[in-house]
Amino acid sequence: MRFVLIDETLVSHGFWVKISGIDLKQFKRNPIMYWMHQRPSSYDGEKQTLPIGKWAEIKKEEINGIEAITAEAVFDEKDEFAVKIKNKVEGGFINMASAGLMPITWSEEKELLKPGQTRQTLLKCEMQEASIVDRGANKNAVRLYNPDGTINLNINNADFIPEIPTNKSEKMKQIAILLGLLATAEEPEILSAIEKMKTDLNNKETALQNIQKARVEKLMEHESITAENKEDFEELAKVNFGLAEKTLDIMRTKDPKAKPVRLSEMINGKTTQPKADKEKSWRDYSEKELAEMREAHRDVYCELFNTEFGYFPTLD
Repeated sequence: MRFVLIDETLVSHGFWVKISGIDLKQFKRNPIMYWMHQRPSSYDGEKQTLPIGKWAEIKKEEINGIEAITAEAVFDEKDEFAVKIKNKVEGGFINMASAGLMPITWSEEKELLKPGQTRQTLLKCEMQEASIVDRGANKNAVRLYNPDGTINLNINNADFIPEIPTNKSEKMKQIAILLGLLATAEEPEILSAIEKMKTDLNNKETALQNIQKARVEKLMEHESITAENKEDFEELAKVNFGLAEKTLDIMRTKDPKAKPVRLSEMINGKTTQPKADKEKSWRDYSEKELAEMREAHRDVYCELFNTEFGYFPTLD
């Protein structure tokens, strides 16, 4: 039964191991096989899990284009627990092995990074043991050891593995250039420039708000503004000044004595000002009707007068 002990695929802890950098000399002298990396602290008592076998024909080879270390599992047939594990393996219930490595050299070289890698590459290490496991951190499990032989990596702890350093200096250069500084600017100068930019933006925003406020106040002096519609037009001008200004210009009557139109009436298409009957001309109205129109609806009167005589009348 041949197992892949480890290969160069990325493990779930975010790093990978370079196979050519694994020292196998000591492991080949004592190719011990554990169950789940359980190394007994002593040999007293029956509760200790002793080694369940050894590994044979250990070699580095390429499998499907990926460098790997493989070995033949040789179980201790005289150990009852080892036989149970062997039966699980032969029955296809357990199919994984895991290498126990002692790190020597980590590398942050960009050329070695793989997609999804978050920690440095284990460039050189020494294989201590290899275990049969029920499941590993990845399709090919790995376990790391401290120099004193104690395990320092498990599924919940990978903090000791060095992370890939980010190129902060390069990012700071880019930020400095965007701020109009020299690429060699130091962090205090960059932070100061950012604070100045925030202050300038706040000042500009305040200035724009003051200008807008002054424009609205000036617009409220428009001849079509009344006590009834002032509040509506103030709100409209704050949201859309151009629309408010245009609406007031449309509402401006030809005769200052005519009744002004409300904003709500303009929006809803309902005005209190009657329109001249397009089918009737100046001559179609009696003198009495024209007189009443002159008093009650001066703008309509002016329109009819202008259509008939070519100019607007001067009204008292």
